[in-house]
Amino acid sequence: AEDGACWHLLTSEKVACAADARRIVSHYERRWLIEEYHKAWKSGGTCVESLRMQTRDNLERMVVIKAFIAVRVLGLRQGGISEETQNDSCEKILTPTEWKLLWVKLEGKPLPSQAPTLKWACLKLAKLGRWHDSKRTGRPGWVVMWDGWFRLQDMVEGYLVMKSLDQEI
Repeated sequence: AEDGACWHLLTSEKVACAADARRIVSHYERRWLIEEYHKAWKSGGTCVESLRMQTRDNLERMVVIKAFIAVRVLGLRQGGISEETQNDSCEKILTPTEWKLLWVKLEGKPLPSQAPTLKWACLKLAKLGRWHDSKRTGRPGWVVMWDGWFRLQDMVEGYLVMKSLDQEI
């Protein structure tokens, strides 16, 4: 026990050298991210499993659209909670219009000169989705992330409509 845990990873992949073993282990290490994506896409976020469409073509279109949304929300959530990326600019995931509307809505002070961090965007998007860190977990779930994302997109649409009123119709 002093040497730590000893793991045996069973695989059907061919392992001919140490590089093959490292490649397979790296795939296994990404498994949790794949599972988080499926939570975002299937049940906890976009709820693709609950879709009921009249035709197969419509179902396929919606599945693909929701897959792209799940990737963006996953990137925002994972980027916001990962120590490696939480201090990166939120413009890696959000457009300037999106983060600025989020800032104006939730901060109530003038816009900063540069985009806030991914961690800020993740927590504010969750807050927009009615998340309250009551247990001090610091990790918002998929439902509040999706609700926040949906509300933000409504804000963006409203902003763009209002902006278009300056033009002649």
